[in-house]
Amino acid sequence: MTRLLEIIVAIAIVFVLAVILGIALPNHAHIERSVVVSSPVRQVYDAISGFRTYPSWNALRAYDPRVQLSFKGSESGPGAEVDFTSSDQRVGNGSLVVAADPAPQQDKQVTWTLNNNWKGENKKFTINIEPSANGKTAKVTMGYDVDYGWDLVARYSGLYLEGDPATQITYQLSALQNMLATFPNVDYKDQPVEVKDVTAKPIIYMTTTAKRTLDDVADATDKAVTALQAVIKKEKLTVTGPRITITDNWGDENYDFDIALPVDRADVTVTDPIKSGQSYGGKALVTSFTGSPAQLPLMRLVLKAYAYTHGYIFDESSTGNGRFFDELTTPDPKADAQSYSVYLPIQSQ
Repeated sequence: MTRLLEIIVAIAIVFVLAVILGIALPNHAHIERSVVVSSPVRQVYDAISGFRTYPSWNALRAYDPRVQLSFKGSESGPGAEVDFTSSDQRVGNGSLVVAADPAPQQDKQVTWTLNNNWKGENKKFTINIEPSANGKTAKVTMGYDVDYGWDLVARYSGLYLEGDPATQITYQLSALQNMLATFPNVDYKDQPVEVKDVTAKPIIYMTTTAKRTLDDVADATDKAVTALQAVIKKEKLTVTGPRITITDNWGDENYDFDIALPVDRADVTVTDPIKSGQSYGGKALVTSFTGSPAQLPLMRLVLKAYAYTHGYIFDESSTGNGRFFDELTTPDPKADAQSYSVYLPIQSQ
């Protein structure tokens, strides 16, 4: 009986000590990890201010490759949400939402609220972006915060933040770094990009090629336009819009492209090398600029990088209707400063 009493007293003492220690433990826990990326700050911010790129760099699939991700709310900014469902208890079910409070700080900080099976309340990830002094790299820090209140068992779980939360943060930062490294390293923060619905229209066009010099491309373009205008005159067509250049292949030495003119009728009789067809119709990323045509390849990279960081899907084979195209919107094609609208067709999200 004495031995039993001793055991009960020992258990009571351990319990009391555990409660006292639990009360002494902090009711809030924080952990963070950092990585340095060689990408423009705006690219980093756009990738983390929504979840359309998240399937490419989340840690959940490292635990369960079959985890299901679904998107809700806005594409980016406050309210953007990704829900996850998994039969693996290490992942479980839950969601991440871009927080409105605190609101995202452009190119500096984004907070995600977390709802999952981890212990605690007010769980959130905060991602900070700090550009280096030379602007060529940026430090990306992901922190995890959680409140335990008077849940003493949960407070003990805070001792293990170096485990699962830290592991997921480290994995995600590394995966984010690797993903960004595959994107064109162009800073598009000062180049407006829009998503537009483009209407298809009848065109006649000619495929041509030229060396990658401004003079050679201009010469090939002029010859194609002359051939197209001859058909327009013969068929009594009306040009209904600006000249369109469709990129087939921007090679190391040569540029393969189509020159097209939109016309008022689709029932046109043409012979090689002139063809008739329809221009692209659907959603596209669009940017515009005024300057030299030498800027066109850069604008294509801008649209490509923007598509990647926002999770837009496009045809990377440069075939069919998925090709880049641009419109010369300057009335005088010989003007010193020419205006262009550049398009990248995308799939609807």
